Amino acid sequence: MAKLSADALHALQMALQNEADTSQIYTHMLPQVENRELREMLKNLIAEEYEHEKKIREMILAGGGQLREPEQNPALLDRQALMDIELKNLRMEELISLALENEKISRDFYQMQCDRVTDPAVKAIFKWLKEEEERHIADLEKRLEA
Repeated sequence: MAKLSADALHALQMALQNEADTSQIYTHMLPQVENRELREMLKNLIAEEYEHEKKIREMILAGGGQLREPEQNPALLDRQALMDIELKNLRMEELISLALENEKISRDFYQMQCDRVTDPAVKAIFKWLKEEEERHIADLEKRLEA
């Protein structure tokens, strides 16, 4: 892969932060959830978010960038409110709705980045990430309807 522009590397770093935030939210939810089916769903989402992080890291390195550990990034939406919710008292539908909202935020972020970046390889990873989030959304909507 050719060296990526500073703009493309910055966009990828923001995506890495987004995935780290999402996995942190789901990891925070997991011990609070007693429903076995919902716990499995969260475990699967966490595993997929980690896989997304891995692919983004690989692209950053392949594009000549240096990895920064995810940190608080003011460019991303503040998701601390989701972390502070008392999860034990939520019904399964409410928890799924929270996850659904989170996935929609990520999908919209990746669509925006896909529209903005010009490098074809970076555009492709954002398109893939958007499609992954759309798959998560469809799965969560099915669970919500069930």
